Amino acid sequence: MAPSAGAVAKTSHSKPYSATVSMWSKPLKRCVYVKLTGRVEFKHYYWQMKGAKDHAYTDVKLKDPSMTATTYSSCSGGKRANLTKLQLTQRWYESTKCKMNAKVAVGVWSLSVTPTLECGKRKAATRATTYNVNSWKYVQSNSGRPASFDGMVRVSLKAEKLCLSVRPEATAYVGANSDSWTKTVKVCVKR
Repeated sequence: MAPSAGAVAKTSHSKPYSATVSMWSKPLKRCVYVKLTGRVEFKHYYWQMKGAKDHAYTDVKLKDPSMTATTYSSCSGGKRANLTKLQLTQRWYESTKCKMNAKVAVGVWSLSVTPTLECGKRKAATRATTYNVNSWKYVQSNSGRPASFDGMVRVSLKAEKLCLSVRPEATAYVGANSDSWTKTVKVCVKR
């Protein structure tokens, strides 16, 4: 028999993440780097049934998920190059088993249905910001725990990791010209 959740010793964890993606825009002659940083908080315990033992993850939260965009004249050591406007969006969902549901606190974050590489259409915790300022660097800060994920995910002892996916999206402007892109980044943590 599987032990009840109350009988299992849960441990709390907080793991940092950092990932960078880049995009070269030929129309704008700009390279946009997007860096994602923050922490993933979660509780872990071992799930056992009929001799099989898995890792179980629950109470997953995003802590201070920041998004920084910097712009250069080249993707290989170019000089700083300004944009006249930038729109930044980050969308988060659980992608280990595609079981957890995203939820957000009241505020600037929202839930939006988004197509995903791993899970089909999913509700993702979403934050979008528009910067109408001439600059080479833009920072979207999100203090606290703006997004969390309901439910529990079990993974094998060998697989071990809990993975979230984030889809950073940027729309850059130089004068009357614009270019847009999005990519999917995996953020995986373990106890």
